[in-house]
This record gives sequence, structure tokens and C-alpha cells, in this order.
Amino acid sequence: MLRKENILIIISITSIIFALFFNLFIPQEKNNKNQNVDSEIKASFKNSVNEYVSEEISGLGFGYLLGEKSELPSGFENKMKAVGLAHIIVVSGTHLSIIIGASRKLFEKISRFAAFYFSILLLVLYIFIIGISPSIVRASFVAVLSLVAWYFGRRQKVSRTIILTLGFCLLIDPYYLTNVSFQLSMLAYSGVVVIVPVLVRYFYGRDKPGLFGSTILSSLSAIIACLPIQLYYFGSLNLVSLFANLLILPTIPFAMGAVFFVGVLGLFHFSIFATMVGKIAEIVLFYHFRVVSELYDRTEFLFEIEKNNPVFLALYVIIACLLFVSIHKNIKVSKGDTGDHNNPLVCFNETQDVLAESVERNEVCDAPRAERNQKCCENCSLGNAKDAKNTSTRGP
Repeated sequence: MLRKENILIIISITSIIFALFFNLFIPQEKNNKNQNVDSEIKASFKNSVNEYVSEEISGLGFGYLLGEKSELPSGFENKMKAVGLAHIIVVSGTHLSIIIGASRKLFEKISRFAAFYFSILLLVLYIFIIGISPSIVRASFVAVLSLVAWYFGRRQKVSRTIILTLGFCLLIDPYYLTNVSFQLSMLAYSGVVVIVPVLVRYFYGRDKPGLFGSTILSSLSAIIACLPIQLYYFGSLNLVSLFANLLILPTIPFAMGAVFFVGVLGLFHFSIFATMVGKIAEIVLFYHFRVVSELYDRTEFLFEIEKNNPVFLALYVIIACLLFVSIHKNIKVSKGDTGDHNNPLVCFNETQDVLAESVERNEVCDAPRAERNQKCCENCSLGNAKDAKNTSTRGP
């Protein structure tokens, strides 16, 4: 009899196959019309931010917080693409994890249910404000899966999560499969959750990386996963992209938080506090502008390559083979470990807990809850054994 999880996997795989044939025989017509219209809430929020943050740099803050590119300074989006930072102005799992992580820590003090309920509610409100997009659908589904796994104390399997996410998104809209934004979002997420554990096990053994180490490995994994398709679509390679991510990514939560609080404080007319937080937002955003501009001028590290060359997509075969060998063969991927820990399969399973800190900044498993359930089962087993023993000694 099929388990519920297997039924969902079958549905997801069917959805993926259907999307492949659907795009093959009924290609999507190109539509360049911009259908994004600001809601009243979003418009009031943006006006509030512009009142306390210079409009020259507030557009970058809107890009971080709302995923908007329309208000970026002229040419700045191309600069961010050139230095490998275009992904941070698209709402992704990182943005949602920051919001949900803050909500969890705040409401978990009340109860576990309150943290789960308000995190979902905040997620829905955030999506309502910024609108629906392919990357938002992907990131939201992963965020909900992580929250459900955390609440029930379940461990997420990486392969199952990727298949379910892809199948769910394509079930909503089969044309997501040919959307470049969705492709990059899905590849970046898949690359991080698959490649990071291997890198963590190799460089850190059984230890967990810190914030700096997680940022490096997450950025490197996302770059590896997205590099072939970026070369195919954009035809450019910048060697400073990893360095740019290291300089910018650790400060993204501060920029997002500052812009958010400026907007909220301004809406409620707390002018003094809004002015103070606005200065902080300007400092962080100005720092990002300087970093992007300085690295963009380093043209000696930028290489232009022919676009739409299918050879670049073949690089995924090489990446997949390397991952397969690293995970399924007896190759020592960890330093200083002995015994079973030299087995990459064991390493891969043990390092899944690191994924949350590296990508979603959320734990995918609640160890205390799982331990309590295990102890309850053991106690029940001991109790049943004692009852059976007493019954046998008493006889009929």
C-alpha cells in the first residue's frame, strides 16, 4: 500500500512530466506588458520610506524587501547582474526565512502553536503585499514545508523536498518551467541543499560552520548550481561574484530590517524613531552601492561568452557526476574522521541539519520533540513488556 508521502511524490513527478510536454507542444506567448500595480498598502509604505530615506538609494531597499526592480537607479540592475548579485533583489527563501525566523523567535516564547500560526499569517500577509511571482511561489512552499516539519518535529528529506516543490510550482503554472527567474530560484535552492552538506562535511567534519562559513558555502553552492544556466542565458562570467556575495549577504538582514521599520514607523507617524532608523538604512544601502560600483569597474575579471550555447548546460552532467561520486562512493569527503563517518551517505544524512542555517536559517527538525516521542515509545514498550510478564507469572 502506498504511503501518503509516496502518493505526493507520484503526483509531483506527474506534474513535472505534464509541464515538460505542455511547454513543448503549447509554448507560452511572450507578453511584455507590465501588470504590476501597487496596492494601497504598498504605495503608502513606499511613500513612508521615501520620506525618511533618500530616494536615490531607497529603490535598492525596495528591491531587497519587496523584490522590486523598477525603482532601482538607472543601470544599477545591470551592475548587480554583472557582479553576480541579481538574486538578492528577487524575493527568495532568504527573504522569507528572515521574516519567519524573526516571527518564530518572537512568538515561540508564548507557545509553539502561536509561533507556527503567526509565522504562517505573516507569510500570507507578506505575499499579499508584494504579489505573486514564480520565485515567491517556490520560496513560500519551501518555507511552509520547513515550518510544518519544525512544528511536528519531522526531518525533511532533501530529494523529496525538491521534487515536491518543483511539482507543486508546476502544478500551479506549467509555464514556470521556462521562466528564467524560477529556474534560477529553483537551481539556487537545490544547489544549496544538495551541495552545502558535502562541502560542510569536507571542510568542517562533524562541526557546524559559523555565520561567515555558512555564507561562503551557501554562496559558493548557489553559484555552482546557477553558473551553467547563467552562462547559457546571459553569456558572462565574473570572477568577483563570490567576493561580492561575501561582502553584501551578511548585511542584507540589517538593510531589510531597517527599511521595514522605517516604513512601519513612518506609517504610524513616529517621526523621531523613523528618522533614526532611516539613517541606519541609508548607511547600509550606501555601503552596498559602493561595493557594487567598485566591483563593477573591475572589468579585468569579467569575461563575455557566446549566449545560448547548449554546451554550458552540459556542465550540469559534470556537476551531477561529481555529486554522485561524492555521496554514493566510498570517497573520504571529511577530514579527520574515521569509521562510519568516512561514508558519504552517513555524512550526507548527518549534515542535513546544517541546511537550515545555510539557506532558510530554519531548523528542519525539532530534536527535543523527537526525543520526547522516542522516550514515550520506549516507556510504552517497557510497560507492555512488564504487563505481559506479570500476566505470564500469574497464569490462568
